[in-house]
Amino acid sequence: MANPRQAERDSSESVHETTRRATDQASQTTRTMSDAAERTARAGTEAFRRNAETMSSTWRSSSEAATRIAERSVDQFSKLFGLTGDTMQQSAGNVQALLESSTFVVDGLQNVSGEWMRFVQNRIEENLEHFEELLGCRTAQECMALQTRIVRDNIEALLHSARRASEVSTKLADEAVRRMSDTALAPR
Repeated sequence: MANPRQAERDSSESVHETTRRATDQASQTTRTMSDAAERTARAGTEAFRRNAETMSSTWRSSSEAATRIAERSVDQFSKLFGLTGDTMQQSAGNVQALLESSTFVVDGLQNVSGEWMRFVQNRIEENLEHFEELLGCRTAQECMALQTRIVRDNIEALLHSARRASEVSTKLADEAVRRMSDTALAPR
């Protein structure tokens, strides 16, 4: 006949071993998920950065092409209608002011895009840290408090980034208007 204490001890050890294995498996799964989330976030950030660089390069190339086309068009237009040098110089100056302002606006938009890119990158990094904190929550109350803090932090960061982007946009618009006005008022 089996010893009841021995059976109880064997059962307790079996439960303890099963619990330990389940805990180890949960920890491994958590680490794997965390690593995958981090790799995904980094890949997303890198893709976003490359796309922003490509967009900036495309804007610059387009602006340069538009300048060349405008110069050629103005030359051909002046030859076609026999416009005087003064009229052509003034028209060319206005076209140049428009193109320079457009280039300035494109550069400014790149700064605004950069602000949003920094926002996204910072939020990804912060949320990955919060994810690890969520995994450490022991009670529903801790989890809810942390989730509330995460939402508050994300909204606060969004509002700060929106304010900075708005400030950059306002300065950009003011400077573009000033440049257009200064060029249009310049003597010919």
